[in-house]
Amino acid sequence: TAETAPQAVPDAPSVELQNVHFGYESDEEVLHGLSFAVQKGEQVTLTGRTGAGKSTIFKLLLGLYRPQQGQVMLNGVEAATLPDTARRPLVGYVEQSFRRVPGTVRDQITLFDAAITPQQAEDAARTVGLHDAIAALPEGYDTPCTPGIFSQGQWQLLSIARAAVAKPKLLLLDEITANLDAQTEEEVLQALKRASEGRTVISISHRVNAETGRIINI
Repeated sequence: TAETAPQAVPDAPSVELQNVHFGYESDEEVLHGLSFAVQKGEQVTLTGRTGAGKSTIFKLLLGLYRPQQGQVMLNGVEAATLPDTARRPLVGYVEQSFRRVPGTVRDQITLFDAAITPQQAEDAARTVGLHDAIAALPEGYDTPCTPGIFSQGQWQLLSIARAAVAKPKLLLLDEITANLDAQTEEEVLQALKRASEGRTVISISHRVNAETGRIINI
């Protein structure tokens, strides 16, 4: 039988951490009683020193870990209780570097999710400005995806398309322009702006000039 997703709570914040304590095995605590809320449609940037726990917060929101104490909530539901089928339409995650999966260019966007149509994959690529580059490949979206097929900036655009294709309500952005030159960074930021419309966005940034929306110092 299919897993039944816990029901979202109307009017609950998009994201809420309540007195969260977390530490990795054999390490001291990374998060010490952290609490904050992000409302639906809000854009927030997490800042703080390296090792303060910014990426850990994303892992908790993605359900990869459970807090040792406290609650991590998505739309009023504990993040770790959500099945994967319910998580992808809820949360899109853009990492610093693209994680390629064996398969075609289309597979990189859909991640073999049968619920995502070829047209949706193409629409996501158009949103981030990557459609023309993909269409120019020998087999278009059906071209086998190899390491040298895209530039560094294009891989990052593909990562945004992957995160946005399921039209998630929340986007998590982890230092995604850290390794890009100025021109490529501008292209990626413009793609992000289009992908972020109407969504809650939480970004991790070390750089003051990249901060957007409300700042939460971890």
